[in-house]
Amino acid sequence: AGAARQWAALTPVARRRAPLSVAEVLDSTMVAEPLHVLDCCLVTDGGGALVVTSAERSRDLAQRPVLVAGMAEAANRHFFLAGDCDITTSDAAITGRRAMEMAGVGHADIDVAQIYDAFTIMVIISLEDLGFCRRGEGGAFVSGGRIAPGGDFPLNTSGGGLSYCHPGMFGVFLVIEAVRQLRGECGRRQVDGARTALCHATGLAFGTHATLVLAGET
Repeated sequence: AGAARQWAALTPVARRRAPLSVAEVLDSTMVAEPLHVLDCCLVTDGGGALVVTSAERSRDLAQRPVLVAGMAEAANRHFFLAGDCDITTSDAAITGRRAMEMAGVGHADIDVAQIYDAFTIMVIISLEDLGFCRRGEGGAFVSGGRIAPGGDFPLNTSGGGLSYCHPGMFGVFLVIEAVRQLRGECGRRQVDGARTALCHATGLAFGTHATLVLAGET
């Protein structure tokens, strides 16, 4: 949550941009143990759109295209969260592997990641299941400024659903921010040398998963 707020501070239209410490998150109102209100996404208005076309057609457009290099989805677990026997793992383990295989990339090739952050724990579970760290190591993986501006794993660079916006369906904003990063359009929050991005979104109370690998054209 603190790292997301640091990215949001660099995003002029982010809903919440004031500094946020770990202590402030832990001191905020408890919603459902162990999640505090600042572990949970915003509730805002907003909307987003994407233009999708063929690679050949995209080269005739005014803006530099970003290619969908790999994609995968899964929707076979549950409809309500109470129907899942283990909320500490997810089908991101399936979609992440398939999308990266399709794109021909590995974890070390990902320059920037955009992961649905309806709750802070969702990011950690997704990172583990996507294979960026081992199961149980997600907390250590995101600590020490690693996912904040200047860290070696840029994550949710708009500020995410925790600080940027969350109009109920945040997935499109993951892709929009990834495209902006790969085009070099992000100003103060731009990740230097970003060429490959991974987006991962969840739906239906963590029961559906979709992963995209995007590649910027050089």
